[in-house]
Amino acid sequence: MGKKTEELEVEVDELALSLVGWQVENVRARLVTDSFDDTHFQEIVVSGTARFLREDWSDRFQRGEDDDYPPTLLLGLSPADRPELVSYTHALLERIKKVGKRPVRFSKSSSTWECSKRVKPDKIKLQVTSFDLGETDLDLIWPSSKTKPVPVELIDETVHEAVRLKPTACDATIVGKGHEGSLQVRLGGFAEFGSARELLADFIAMESWRGDDIEGEYDIQAECPFEVSMPGLAVEVLDGTDFLLDKREVSLYGRVPVGEGAALPSRQPRWIAQCSFDLDDLSGDPTRVVVRMLDADDL
Repeated sequence: MGKKTEELEVEVDELALSLVGWQVENVRARLVTDSFDDTHFQEIVVSGTARFLREDWSDRFQRGEDDDYPPTLLLGLSPADRPELVSYTHALLERIKKVGKRPVRFSKSSSTWECSKRVKPDKIKLQVTSFDLGETDLDLIWPSSKTKPVPVELIDETVHEAVRLKPTACDATIVGKGHEGSLQVRLGGFAEFGSARELLADFIAMESWRGDDIEGEYDIQAECPFEVSMPGLAVEVLDGTDFLLDKREVSLYGRVPVGEGAALPSRQPRWIAQCSFDLDDLSGDPTRVVVRMLDADDL
């Protein structure tokens, strides 16, 4: 009985962080366990220091003025033996003008979970990372033993071809049950983009007033710089009768910039999109998820 505090190892994804301008230091985590006979209440607490280095954010797939937000600093949590089930939550949300000025300390606590057999530190994988583009509404929640996979169908309904989302991870899981249960949908991958002229074709196609004859009418050098919006996602949750229980649109707010002289970014952007649906809010039991990739102008 009583409270026990144990140190947790934190993996710092320095390469991913450096690509988008983040520098983190002194990241530490603790697993706190409060035990009462055979019942244990546990939570994870994380703290650290972060600074955003604008000069290191060379390939930008979102806008980056002082009043904007940098790529989100994230905490990833998963069972050590199931790293593919990683859920990401925000570690720090601050504007560039603040985190670009001086180091900022951050602290994050998970939701408390109850268990009859306590989770040991070596069963928990915790990381600090970031992506070029990321949208998530997941909290820092430990996936209890009560989990159930839900099949996911991925459909590409995009029309514009110069920028394509390429998912490398796509899954849905019911975590918990009853009023504490939720359906978590997790996607991630990278985005492919074509040549500057292919991007220009899509850019003009999104502006119907300009006409269609880009080969004969538009000079790519004269059009630069310009940017092309990336596709987004629509997540549909259905029951066994194909009834739509809920739907959520996810815009990554991404863009592929084409600079002066038709200069393109030197790498493909990485992205994640994760969302959660409370089971209590649904009018039926979710049995499958459909994810549609849509052009930005369809969201």
